[in-house]
Amino acid sequence: MLGHGREAEATLRAWGGADVVLNAAPSTEAATALLTGLAPDGTLLLCGYDARPLTLPSQPMVLNRLHVMASPSGSPHDLRDTLAFSARHGILPRVTPIGLYEAPAALEAMGAGPGGGRRVITFA
Repeated sequence: MLGHGREAEATLRAWGGADVVLNAAPSTEAATALLTGLAPDGTLLLCGYDARPLTLPSQPMVLNRLHVMASPSGSPHDLRDTLAFSARHGILPRVTPIGLYEAPAALEAMGAGPGGGRRVITFA
């Protein structure tokens, strides 16, 4: 995993830039931060977002010929392709296991805003 925000951007740049960044996080700010981590002719694919507008830095966009695409995801075909890609490349989500009785507090925290990461209810 790359981390978040400027840390992820720096990592991408250290690797020489990414050809494609798929932003699935529900954060427009995360997408904006990763944009400058793209290699020349790179593409940011925006599937996750929030209510804030996406701010595009004009100079790097033009000089590096960067592209931004947006796509609603969620069809069964999209899900199969995403899972196959993740399995092929060993990409795993960051999740926090919680018990069923912790779910109401997790939902309340989600309603209060971003933060805390993904929660998965376990029945073990």
